[in-house]
Amino acid sequence: MQSRRKFFRYLAFSLEIILLWVLQSTPRLLPEFFGAKAFLLLAAALSISVCEDVIPALIWGAVCGVFADISAGGKIGYFAVAFTLVCFAQSALLDSYLNRNPLTGSVLSLGSTVAVIGLYFVFFRLWAGIPDCAALFFPRYPVRMGMTFLCFFPLYFLNRFLYRTFN
Repeated sequence: MQSRRKFFRYLAFSLEIILLWVLQSTPRLLPEFFGAKAFLLLAAALSISVCEDVIPALIWGAVCGVFADISAGGKIGYFAVAFTLVCFAQSALLDSYLNRNPLTGSVLSLGSTVAVIGLYFVFFRLWAGIPDCAALFFPRYPVRMGMTFLCFFPLYFLNRFLYRTFN
């Protein structure tokens, strides 16, 4: 009985990730502010890692990262590693030291969002030697971080509902 519930919970998470991947990678479907869209797969991975244990959170982070890498350019690399690490760290902190509630999950997700998107800028824009990096950073990247963080909340409550229903 427990394995059937886990199967349906993982099926629901899989369908959610595929739907968010399609929404995120379809051009001009989601609104853009200052040329930036919300990073839905990052918000989904972080919201799942708040609900799940360490190993499933790590796996779901890797899955979301692979989908993000595929939509970003086809090569699996940065996002897969970054999502895996932040989801593992977030879930490990929540298992070991912190309480699982919306406040601690949102604070950890804000830090993880800033870390993943900020390090992407550092690795792929700043170190690449692109001129006027500050002009590229300030209109787009903080807006993307904020929109991703705001998308975390509905996904968190959806995933918490799925986790409690199928657990």
